[in-house]
Amino acid sequence: MRQQHIVKNLIIACIPLFFGAIQINAQIGLGVDNPVNPVEIKTDAGKVIIDNTGKLGVLVASPKVAIDLRSGASGAVAVGNTDKTAVQAGAGALRYVASPAIGVKGYLEFSDGTTWVSFFPKGKPRIVVMASKTTQDTYVFESATPSEIGTKSGIVQRRSSYLTNWEEKLDSDSGVPTSNFNPATGEFIAPRTGVYFATFTFALQSSQVNTGENNQTEAIWEVRNPAGTITQRVKTNNGYASDTGASPNAVPVGSACTVSVYLNKGDKLRPFTWITVGFDGTISQFDISGSGVYNSLTIVEQ
Repeated sequence: MRQQHIVKNLIIACIPLFFGAIQINAQIGLGVDNPVNPVEIKTDAGKVIIDNTGKLGVLVASPKVAIDLRSGASGAVAVGNTDKTAVQAGAGALRYVASPAIGVKGYLEFSDGTTWVSFFPKGKPRIVVMASKTTQDTYVFESATPSEIGTKSGIVQRRSSYLTNWEEKLDSDSGVPTSNFNPATGEFIAPRTGVYFATFTFALQSSQVNTGENNQTEAIWEVRNPAGTITQRVKTNNGYASDTGASPNAVPVGSACTVSVYLNKGDKLRPFTWITVGFDGTISQFDISGSGVYNSLTIVEQ
């Protein structure tokens, strides 16, 4: 019994010493003899530490935030890309996108938990849309004869016709692909309020210009608000003084319209034509040679 009592007292006496030893040796030092922080690592450039509050300092003796890299010339941090969605990466994640934006070779993005949000070093983001037209598709939307409203192949004389089915070359917001432009309808919807530069051109196949009266081609930009109400129309009118006469006389005709237009968020910008270079009701065909080089559209946020 006496021996058991002695052993018991020794165990009780050793317990505080055991835990005290653990506490005393809780600091970890690599290349450091007497670390004062929970973790200290010696490098050729200086120390990397984790202090008692869990803050990491890289060559910083007293880190002020969770990860403190502010050590002068040695404080740079490198960020790579990821194919994870913003949802998968989680809010606060950061990535570097190497795809060129306007004027730069790459940019940073952070996740807000739902989408990747971009930082652009060359000022505010810019919308850029470019397209060409290689089809004959149009849509008559204004005519004194209701039955004429609808899709057509070519431009019907003296009818207001939207230019439809474009071949989209670019639709981006500072290098990030977007869907502000609908190539099927030719309609652009402003994603934010501002001034936009817009230009489009079209050319018709060489043919006779025979109307018997005024000859002209009009290229027109139309703006509608989100409710569909027309708020602006800006046009360029190219006139031809006289008829070409009968075949084989023929000339190429066309028009272009360039504007700087103020758009509210959600406003719709769309090109259309009105021409009279042939007798009423006849149809003129686009010149779509050269992959539609004569029929093009560009919209740029200013």
